[in-house]
Amino acid sequence: MPDFLKKARRRVDAVCPDDEARLAALFIRPGAGDETKRLGAPGGTLGKVAPLADQIDANDHEIFDQNAVLVLTDRRLLVFGHGTLTGRVRDLVGEVALDDIESMSLDAPPPGERGVATLTIDFANGATAVVTPGSRRRRFVESFEAAKQPA
Repeated sequence: MPDFLKKARRRVDAVCPDDEARLAALFIRPGAGDETKRLGAPGGTLGKVAPLADQIDANDHEIFDQNAVLVLTDRRLLVFGHGTLTGRVRDLVGEVALDDIESMSLDAPPPGERGVATLTIDFANGATAVVTPGSRRRRFVESFEAAKQPA
């Protein structure tokens, strides 16, 4: 299992000040379902760096149309592209302040059972993104919950 926080270090260091703690990283694939609207679709902004919270409409489900790496810091959620063929972390494609994320929840099959895990991200404006997370997903959600706790 690759450590995506380590793989993304150079990219993260380029966009984060030294005092912003890097908490966890997670590889994701697009979620499944017809109810989703993809950021790369016409009118989407995949490929441009922009605050994702400004792009998310409470009436739409917005997810990525390509593999990505989510990096959680103590202030925000960073979204980096991921090279499908190379496995390398690519440029920053968006970010969301932690204050703009209400919750993250993981729906995974019980140990020993087959099935696909999903990660649901609920935004403060009522929008929801559903993606398929890679390994270390429980640690990622636990890190998010710890970061959201009042100091």
